[in-house]
Amino acid sequence: MAALLLAARRVQGLVLGCAVLVTDAAANGYANYVLDPAFGVTPGRIGQAVITALAVGLVALSPWLAPWFARRGALQ
Repeated sequence: MAALLLAARRVQGLVLGCAVLVTDAAANGYANYVLDPAFGVTPGRIGQAVITALAVGLVALSPWLAPWFARRGALQ
């Protein structure tokens, strides 16, 4: 759904994309640091770090990207 909304340049897609990435990063963090008894660096923790970086990046860029999504009607 988020991909379709983003392809249609809807602000809702940007918001949903942020929500999906943030909740995914939180769930992966819980699974990798609370439920996983392994110590040190694991493939799951590397993946969780990547998802967290993507989530932080998208949330940080959302205010800058939102006007581009909102101008959709003015350009058509």
